[in-house]
Amino acid sequence: MTGKEKVQILLSSYQGEQFLEEQLDSLLKQSWKNLEILIRDDGSTDGTRKILEDYSAKYEHIKYFPGENIGVTQSFFELLKKSDAAYVAFCDQDDIWLERKVEAAVRKLTKETGPALYCGNKILVDRSLSPMKKQSRPSLKPGFGNAVVECICTGCTAVMNRELADILAARLPEYAILHDWWTYLAASYTGKVIFDPNPYILYRQHEGNVVGAKGGFWGEVQSKAAYLKKSRGKLKRQLSEFARLYQGDRKKDRLVRQILAAEHFPGRLQIICNRKMYRQSALDEIIMRILFLINRML
Repeated sequence: MTGKEKVQILLSSYQGEQFLEEQLDSLLKQSWKNLEILIRDDGSTDGTRKILEDYSAKYEHIKYFPGENIGVTQSFFELLKKSDAAYVAFCDQDDIWLERKVEAAVRKLTKETGPALYCGNKILVDRSLSPMKKQSRPSLKPGFGNAVVECICTGCTAVMNRELADILAARLPEYAILHDWWTYLAASYTGKVIFDPNPYILYRQHEGNVVGAKGGFWGEVQSKAAYLKKSRGKLKRQLSEFARLYQGDRKKDRLVRQILAAEHFPGRLQIICNRKMYRQSALDEIIMRILFLINRML
């Protein structure tokens, strides 16, 4: 499969000189050949810009856009506004893509007729790309009821079709927790989300970015609760912004309103009994509902 329709890879870089060249080389080795790589640098002061200048000069299908620092989420949205391809992928600066990553996503997306988002599993590796002992092989259930409280779409695995990209670009938010979570929300509201349990990416783990550092069951509970509480305030703001921009599906709109109403009684009691809202793991589900009950989620 050589790839006839154009796929654009959107990469936002920032202080990425250590791993950026490895990532770019992996993108250039993709089996899908009709590729264009759009890169926006978010105000780097290290050697990132020199690397991007060199690669864009050498490869005509790499387009480089230097920019000021506006944060990763808005930087990706700026790239999304520049996209025009049949399929659009998000890309981080420090991973390695296996050569069939784009092809695997497009094969799935070509079967869809409406707005669609593909995301998938990852191979966790350390800084030197050695696989980590603990690997996640989830069989996840995407849905809007999940997207309102959890993001299972890791941005570096995300590929969307043109229909979804146009919807996103027409309703860019003033605030979102992260570009991938917002994309998952919009996709599950307007169309279909495909989760692929097969991994096509080496997902580099750095210090401090692994959830659940404490040992034992209660240590895991404490770590997960602390992680969920990190979104407090942010979750309310994201859902409020989503409710402003996306309306028309009565059942989904009602769910968003019910979650936002959980700041106060009796909304708090109503939402903990709502089975339309869910997280993927049973432990996360229990902790989330307890946090809603004690008003620590919003």
